[in-house]
Amino acid sequence: MNKFARVLIVAGSALGATAAVAGGYDQDGHYHESGNYHDHQPRGQQSNYGAYVGVNFGELRYREDGLYSITPAAALLRIGAPLGSNLALEARAGAGFGSASTDGFGLRLESLYGGYLKGSLPLAPGFSFYALGGVAAVNLQRDFGLESAHDTGMSFGLGADFNLSGGATLNIEWTVLPGGNNLGYDYGNDMASIGLAWHF
Repeated sequence: MNKFARVLIVAGSALGATAAVAGGYDQDGHYHESGNYHDHQPRGQQSNYGAYVGVNFGELRYREDGLYSITPAAALLRIGAPLGSNLALEARAGAGFGSASTDGFGLRLESLYGGYLKGSLPLAPGFSFYALGGVAAVNLQRDFGLESAHDTGMSFGLGADFNLSGGATLNIEWTVLPGGNNLGYDYGNDMASIGLAWHF
């Protein structure tokens, strides 16, 4: 796990603790479990359940047998539509920012696409963990081995959402992406990111 992913985990834990402490009690001082507290909140303070659009920034981690990890920066556009209060469909499209190299081996992310089913688990008012699974396509450009890589396959991830004011949501996420084989050497891809989404 790289430094950026560790920072995201620490940030998610801090957000979860803050939400659990600050949001477990209503204005009358009565405690409500996360599943019931939503019914006691004013409409403007309720969790965000509408369709949404967001953007994430992070690092793709490319891991190939015999090489150290290569981590180019990436950005990702997310568009989601709810199927229920805790279930949504999400489409994604992204690309990299330039290239990254390790020990002279260079790589850049040309494009990234995906479609996911996202299920959320509310843990406190305004805070939830989620898991997602679906299919993604990753297109890479390398300066070693087979220069172009086009991999499509199953993808899954874990993350956390923290509701902000005005229908905005802060999220942190770790996602496993399709990998492949480069002249006999297996490689894998994953991505750690942080982002904002707006519900409407």
